Amino acid sequence: MINTKKIGSVLKNINNINELSISDLIDCNQGQLIAVKVISVNPNYNKLELISGRITELTEGDIIVGALGNRIASSGMTGSVPSELNKHDKIHILNLGGVIGNCKDFNILLGPATECEVLGSVIDKSNKQLNLVDYSKIKENKIKNKVPSIAVIGTGIDSGKTTVTSFIIKTLSNYYKKINACKLAGTASQKDLYSYEDNGAYKTSDFVDYGLPSTCMNNKETIQNCSASIISDMSEDAEIILMELGDGYHGDYGTKEIIQNTEITESIEVIIICAYDVSGAVNIIENLKLNNLEDKLLIISGPVTNNVSAYKKSIDKFSIPNSDFLNIYNSTNHVNVFAKIINRINND
Repeated sequence: MINTKKIGSVLKNINNINELSISDLIDCNQGQLIAVKVISVNPNYNKLELISGRITELTEGDIIVGALGNRIASSGMTGSVPSELNKHDKIHILNLGGVIGNCKDFNILLGPATECEVLGSVIDKSNKQLNLVDYSKIKENKIKNKVPSIAVIGTGIDSGKTTVTSFIIKTLSNYYKKINACKLAGTASQKDLYSYEDNGAYKTSDFVDYGLPSTCMNNKETIQNCSASIISDMSEDAEIILMELGDGYHGDYGTKEIIQNTEITESIEVIIICAYDVSGAVNIIENLKLNNLEDKLLIISGPVTNNVSAYKKSIDKFSIPNSDFLNIYNSTNHVNVFAKIINRINND
C-alpha cells in the first residue's frame, strides 16, 4: 500500500490512493500514475500542490505520487514523458501540480528541477497500471448546448489570463447567477480553478477531468476533443462560460488548435486578449482574422494596458474595429467594457 500524504493535485479525481500499490513495471505513457522519492530539492522550486488544495514544501526523502506528463514553460521547466522508465531511474518534478517527467531545460533564473528517484508505477488490486484516463469524469466529444462563452487567450505564460478571467467572473456575477469556468489548455494545477471559484464561478473544470496531465505536445484531435468535452460539461446549467486557454496563442499547448475548431468558437461571443505589448496583441488579432473571428467582441487586456495613455497611442494606428481594452486596476472604462460584454452575451 502507498503510505504518503504528498499526492499531487494532478490526481484530484482519485480518492483511494492509500488503497493502491506500487509495481516495478512501468508503462511510459502520458498520464501514467507513478511514485517517486525526492533526492535533490531546488529551494526556488520546492512546492507541491496537494489534492486538498494546500501547498506544501518538498524535502529530501519525501515520497510523492504524481502523473507522467509534458511541459514547456519559459518561466519554469521544460520536460517530457520518457520513452522508457525503470525503478531507481532519475526523473523530475515539472510543475506545482505533480506532473513528472525528464526535465530537458529550465528557466536559468529559477534553477534546475527537483530531482527524484523512481519507485514504480501505481497499480490497483488486479495489478493494472493506472492512468489519469481511468479516472476521467467527462467523455462527451460533442457540444450539446450552445451557451454564450468568453474566451481568454494570451501571448504567453504570466500575461494575466487567470487574473483577468477571475476579475470578469467576479464582475459578471453581479448580473448572472450561474457562471461556469474552465481551463482548456495548460499543465495540471488547481490554483487557477480555485481562483475562479473564489470569485464566484458556479462550476469549474479542466483537462485533468478529461484524463490529461497537460495539453502540451498533444495532437490536434486530442486537444479539440478534450476542449469540446469540457465545454459540453460546463454548458449544463450555465448562463455563461468563461474559458481560459493556457500558455500563449503560438505555444505548444493547443490554444491555436482550439481556436481553429468552429464547433468551439461558434458559441464564443467575446475574446479577451492578454498581452505584454501591442505587437503581441495585434499578432493575435491578425490570427483571429485568419480564422474568421474578427466579428467577435475583442477586448485587449494584460500588462500592455497598464499605461493607458501609452497603450492608446500605440494601438490607435492599427484602427482595430469591434474592440476595446480592459485594465483591471484602472476603472476608467470598466462600465463601458462590461456593458459591451453583457450586450454581446445577451445578443442585444
